[in-house]
Amino acid sequence: MVFGRGIRCTDSPSYLTTVTESAALQPHYPLPHPSPSAIFKELDEGGVLLSTTDEVYFGVNPVGARIWALLPPVSHTFGELCSALERHYPDAGPDRIRIDAQEFLEALIASGLVVTASN
Repeated sequence: MVFGRGIRCTDSPSYLTTVTESAALQPHYPLPHPSPSAIFKELDEGGVLLSTTDEVYFGVNPVGARIWALLPPVSHTFGELCSALERHYPDAGPDRIRIDAQEFLEALIASGLVVTASN
């Protein structure tokens, strides 16, 4: 898991966004863009994402931080993102990378930290 527990800054830490299941993303799938209301701070152990809209923050591990850094304008499609991750993490294997990257993107979308073309 690359995405940590979502915690509302003003509430108790019981807030958690669940990832919905969906079909596997295709390589040509356009990547979502970081939301203007999202703030990312890189840390030695990964990073922290803050939704200024919902006042919720999320901890991400180094893989999650890497995925965030590869979002547009760096990578434009899911295939480009996975290829970059495969080069950076050659021992992980392409299937594991695709699954983890998709779950992370779904969590970002569900949390409003990124926006898709349809938003």
